[in-house]
Amino acid sequence: MDAADIIEIHQLLGRYGHALDHQRWDELAGLFLADAVLDYTRAGAPEVFRGAPAIVDWFRGVTHPSAHHVTNIVATADGPDRAVVDSKFLVPYTRPAHHPQRLAGGDYHDTVVRTSAGWRFAEKVCIKRWQLTPGDQTGLGPRHATF
Repeated sequence: MDAADIIEIHQLLGRYGHALDHQRWDELAGLFLADAVLDYTRAGAPEVFRGAPAIVDWFRGVTHPSAHHVTNIVATADGPDRAVVDSKFLVPYTRPAHHPQRLAGGDYHDTVVRTSAGWRFAEKVCIKRWQLTPGDQTGLGPRHATF
């Protein structure tokens, strides 16, 4: 894996966040292999989703944070056209409809594959690690929970 591959993988994670933030479902679907696996069960999903259509259908129906931020991206080659990618995410829930308003974060563990269209997700795993509920929403001041 060379520097260009690493940049393209970073771009893939960035495109994922932007597609979700702007609800561009066709673009989101194009970031996954047709038979990709999405496991967000440790972030509240009811099941593991298989296939780009099922993944996008699930994302269409969930409450999204105000934005998706991905950082600390480390891509490690796992073959000539495959890489394992570990990163951190931070998501603010700050819209009026978000109750309680909060920040949450955790880990993404992805497997990505080089295709003729560029790098794509073969598997995406999300693990929620923490949540901070700032302010005095409960009368108790800020609360921090770990998962």
